Amino acid sequence: MNYELIENITSADIAIRVKAPSLGLLFNYAVAALMSEMLEDINSIKPEIIKNGSLSGEDLPLLYFEFLNEFIFFKDAENLLLLPVNIEVSCTEGLYTFSYILAGEKIDKTLHKFRVDIKAVTLHELKLYETGGIFIAETVFDA
Repeated sequence: MNYELIENITSADIAIRVKAPSLGLLFNYAVAALMSEMLEDINSIKPEIIKNGSLSGEDLPLLYFEFLNEFIFFKDAENLLLLPVNIEVSCTEGLYTFSYILAGEKIDKTLHKFRVDIKAVTLHELKLYETGGIFIAETVFDA
């Protein structure tokens, strides 16, 4: 498991901390944490549908927030469960760009057993920082 639950940040929601040696892995681990908290087994998601996209901006924590909310959007608007296949992060003159390829499938309640339906990624106590060559993100999910 590439994340840990954080106690005492929120009483009703789910708070996580993710650590990784690169931003790309941090984003990947954060999605795995989101899906692992939502589903009993993220390995039940088969890569049948591909989605490509990109986000860019100067505020790294806000881009992280927007990226994770993409997964909630796809779940709610298109009935899709997706996982990252590839995430590329670059920064040029203070502008961060994330390009991603996601793969997954339509929700099938007989295959995808939900533990909780996460409604959103919140800005509450959102943190993303780097210390000693390790990127760390703390995130609260509205469950």
